[in-house]
Amino acid sequence: MTALLGVLLGVVTRYRRKVVRENLRRVYPNWNRIQLLALERGFYNYLGGLLWDLIRSSVGAKNLGQKKIQWENPEVLMDLAAQNKSLVLLTSHYGNWEWIAQAMGLRFPHRIWFVYKPLQWTAAENWLRKWRTNRHVVPVALKSLRSKLATEALTSSFPFALYLGADQSPTAQSRWISSLFLGQPTAVYQGPEELCRTYGLTPVWIGIRPLPSRGSYAIRFERPVANWSEAEHGSLMHWYMNALSQQIHDAPEYWLWTHRRWKLNRELGLDGPTQDQTSYA
Repeated sequence: MTALLGVLLGVVTRYRRKVVRENLRRVYPNWNRIQLLALERGFYNYLGGLLWDLIRSSVGAKNLGQKKIQWENPEVLMDLAAQNKSLVLLTSHYGNWEWIAQAMGLRFPHRIWFVYKPLQWTAAENWLRKWRTNRHVVPVALKSLRSKLATEALTSSFPFALYLGADQSPTAQSRWISSLFLGQPTAVYQGPEELCRTYGLTPVWIGIRPLPSRGSYAIRFERPVANWSEAEHGSLMHWYMNALSQQIHDAPEYWLWTHRRWKLNRELGLDGPTQDQTSYA
């Protein structure tokens, strides 16, 4: 079924294939056409599997994700919970981020706040919010995060963890910094670092490693150096971008290449005049 869905997405409907090819050519300019097409097929096969897994876990296998996630060093989060430390979890659209959030809600004492941007399609938005609510996480729309922090989190003695997919592109009007991501000059949200500094939250990166069994992932928690907050502003996001870049290069087919990650580069002055963004088709 996963292979069939992969063909449906990549070959039949050509779901965002132009964006995928532009992104792959941008990040791997020295790869030949055969290599890029192989990566493209691997990505759509993964995407088909991701869709199938979410369908399965929405129609009966509610806690299937918990069985597919392995924890390499769970003591990192357990120790922080014992200290009543609330967190910013720096994650990404890599692997199965929905299952990872669900498994964390079941495994760890922290309340997992799944921070997200609402979808424009109302029916899909309502379904996804209900799906997440029923799976041990608290969905929090990005626009309401700070008000929720002010009214609830700071008066609670129970630790929480903001689950932030911080690999998406900012808007032109948002606060951003320039960093390097996958070897590309990239506009990066300042939000995760600002939340840590403003509210005294502890940053933890969720490292994801695909396992041989399809749909299964090993999770390792990593923290920046102890005195990171004394460094210049932006240091945390640079650290996160570097760690995520290495993770993606290790197994690139598991990242969400359908996102127009560098769509604002030209507008923000981050693309050079000779930047080659052509497809390999």
